[in-house]
Formats: sequence, C-alpha cells, structure tokens
Amino acid sequence: MNLYIINDVLYDYTAGMVVIAAESKDHARELFAEEFSWYVKEFDETATFTVIEGVNHPAGIVSHVHGGS
Repeated sequence: MNLYIINDVLYDYTAGMVVIAAESKDHARELFAEEFSWYVKEFDETATFTVIEGVNHPAGIVSHVHGGS
C-alpha cells in the first residue's frame, strides 16, 4: 500500500489537500472520486502528489482539509 499526499485540490478560495492510502495512483483517483466527485477535475488537472511507498494502512481516505479563505 502507498500513501498519496495530494495538494492543490478541494479548493474553496485556497487549495486544500487529501491523504489517501491506495495501491496505485489510479486506485487513489477512484477513492478520491467516490468521496469528492465534484473535485475530480482538480485531481486530474492541478493536483500535485507526494508518494510514500510501503505503508501499513488500509485503503481509503486517511485525512483531508478543504481550502479556506
């Protein structure tokens, strides 16, 4: 399992971020889309990724923060 730290998503005046445990970037996108369907375009176009490989965590959304003012 990998941990994907995804910045520049969940915008509300400023960028937010989300942390997802997933097998791959495609799997992370699927989990993101299930929880935040209205922000998928940001995931595809503006998101930046940091990946930590080999974590011991079940798949899913670990944490998220919406952007704010």
